[in-house]
Amino acid sequence: MSKRWLSILGVILFFVAVFCAGFVFFYSRIPKSEAEITGKQPSGDDASASPGSLINTALPPSQLVDAHGSKVDEQILRRGRVVVVFLTLECDACLTESKFLETILNKRKDVTFYGLVPFGRPANALDAEDTFPFKIFYDESGSFVSRMGINRVPVKVFLEDGIIRKGWIGAVRSDKSKTSFVEWLESLP
Repeated sequence: MSKRWLSILGVILFFVAVFCAGFVFFYSRIPKSEAEITGKQPSGDDASASPGSLINTALPPSQLVDAHGSKVDEQILRRGRVVVVFLTLECDACLTESKFLETILNKRKDVTFYGLVPFGRPANALDAEDTFPFKIFYDESGSFVSRMGINRVPVKVFLEDGIIRKGWIGAVRSDKSKTSFVEWLESLP
């Protein structure tokens, strides 16, 4: 082979190697399955789960801002019973989840719902405030979402006085899963 063909072959092999390395890199970033995250198999679309290592642990520190860019006192999530819903505007399942949650927000006056936009720009939180039926926060530094292990939306996390008690990955879609969530909510002592 001539030097020219060897050079062309070298360039082709280089691009193939870069492509393969890129594929491996991005493939490893795909969110894990729910079973991998929680250590248990989901049951239908009512997958009750949160990263298993966080259940019964204190909520990690946060640097949240509201939809107008004002810093949020993180104690707001640490007082009483709170459901934090991680969602984005670009997520159809989040919009579906929001419509369902809107129907049950007033079932329990002792449970407060907040939305948290974990990805994107702070302006997304302002846009989301007009779309979702609860107060919206944005994770300014991204560290809170990282510590929580949130890599997909929607996710709901139930807190009691800042302790993570329960979580759900994905939107409730079927009547069975909606009924199950409402029954859980109503059964809180």
